[in-house]
Amino acid sequence: MDRESLDALGKVIREAGFDAFAVMPARPSGQMLAILRQAQEEGRYPEFVDPDVEKRVDPRNLQQSAKAVIALAVSYNTGPPGPVPPLHGTISRSAWGLDYHRVLQERMEKLIRYLTEHHGARECSKAVDTSFLVDRALAVEAGLGFPGSNCAVYVPPFGSWVFLGAVLVDVELASMSHTGQGNWSCPVHCDLCIRACPTGALLAPGKIKPQRCLSYLTQMSGSIPLEFRSKLGSRLWGCDTCQQVCPVNKEAVLTRHEEFAPLVGPHVPLLPLLDLNKREFKEMFGRTSLSWRGKNILQRNACIVLGNQGIREALPALKKTAREHPSPMVKEAAAWAVSEMD
Repeated sequence: MDRESLDALGKVIREAGFDAFAVMPARPSGQMLAILRQAQEEGRYPEFVDPDVEKRVDPRNLQQSAKAVIALAVSYNTGPPGPVPPLHGTISRSAWGLDYHRVLQERMEKLIRYLTEHHGARECSKAVDTSFLVDRALAVEAGLGFPGSNCAVYVPPFGSWVFLGAVLVDVELASMSHTGQGNWSCPVHCDLCIRACPTGALLAPGKIKPQRCLSYLTQMSGSIPLEFRSKLGSRLWGCDTCQQVCPVNKEAVLTRHEEFAPLVGPHVPLLPLLDLNKREFKEMFGRTSLSWRGKNILQRNACIVLGNQGIREALPALKKTAREHPSPMVKEAAAWAVSEMD
């Protein structure tokens, strides 16, 4: 692929709705393999992802015919959430708008059509967070962005407020030269995110224990451990603390994509959540990325946030939830919240 062809590809990618891209050969990421193995050895590997780490770092395990990887990024930075009103819970910025999985996949289809028509591609695969591949590893390996101390990838000038994905293609494409860092340290050599993490989940630059991460905890099944409940504060879904305190992110440009403007949030009234049925939950959150976990998880989180806020106006609704909710997990969370106020 010559310079002219690369420029044409870049134009198509941006017109399809992506903010940045980088191209690399389809090859394993040895750097990420070592990181994943260390996480397994130290008991920091997430329970809900594929335990086969060698599989996860080689794009050819997703598409055997892959010869090139186009790493992609889309900014979702719609601005800070502002203060939390009483009896409200905060949703992470990544979940305010339309489900990014659907948005990115639709945009990738446009890119795949171009690769088929103009580069002779016969087989292409999409990877957006839900495949076993490590999107961050592909992004850093390709030179799309830099690894940060908070375990996110920074894509200038958008900071780490980016959704990542990749298209695998069965034709060779010219790799893009880049100057990257050889480790997972923040490009500004800053540890503000590590010091700000409410639970100490960030152990060192680029090193996290997911089981302590508040974003992980708000999405986990079952009951949230007692030791972390007060740390949730008013976080209803996700946690942006390590991104919000970052000096680079404070200077990041705002997104151009209206799809990520808030459909719900940034702050959501909590008391109405406790009575939502499945249909109402789907109507309210079904177009966002937080809908995948279902209403019980969000209702559990709402009870814990209400317990943390300690506003006695919530007591009647919490007591009713503790008595009548069909989910033992939600009932327990509501009873805990009541106990925090009694």
